[in-house]
Amino acid sequence: MDFLPEKALGILLVAFSILSKPAIAENLAGSITIDRSCFEMEWKRGKPFDYYHPETRESTGTFRGGLLHLVEKYHFNDDVRNLVKGLSGAMPGDILFVLNSIPNHPSALDAYSRYAYQLQHSELFRKKQASAMLSHSADCLFLRANEVFPNNPETLLVWAIHQFRNKRFNAAQQILERAVAIAPDYVEAHYNLGLVYVELNNTEAARKHATIAYDAGYPLMGLKNKLATLEQK
Repeated sequence: MDFLPEKALGILLVAFSILSKPAIAENLAGSITIDRSCFEMEWKRGKPFDYYHPETRESTGTFRGGLLHLVEKYHFNDDVRNLVKGLSGAMPGDILFVLNSIPNHPSALDAYSRYAYQLQHSELFRKKQASAMLSHSADCLFLRANEVFPNNPETLLVWAIHQFRNKRFNAAQQILERAVAIAPDYVEAHYNLGLVYVELNNTEAARKHATIAYDAGYPLMGLKNKLATLEQK
């Protein structure tokens, strides 16, 4: 899938707060009803830490490299990130540990989304898991991330990955429109918003965001190719 390349998950952006929390939930969660049970989970360190705040990376007397380094070292190695196996226990326990420490950790959010998707759509994947049940929905975790630390363009981008993955293109469009409104120069968001508009058969809007992305030097040609196909219809 050409949507939202993995490298986008490593970009650090400054968090913004423009909308109130109720407005965010109403406008960006989509039309589905979301079970908010994940909001009841206790934070591992007594409070949520913001992935994008310096304190999450600051070394302390307890651990060097900060909380982010500690959590990733013991709970988010490549096997967990790639959904191969858990590090401290069965999947997706390690991913949830990360998100109960740093709720807007973009790669952990994406990993949980992919885990939930595979669990729903792949019988082979289900057979490899110790449990085929999820204690909390990915939708809830994305909503929580955006309510605890609202309107970060990177969080919105990964949330749009999740919506696109589940073919909720209208929701993905709303989320990415919010991302580019907050960060107009966020090329990744423009590129992927173009891909969303291709899925929505909106040639004009897709072309607009494709132009912004490619004028800024975006390297991937997937949007250009998909747009050319759409224009031939």
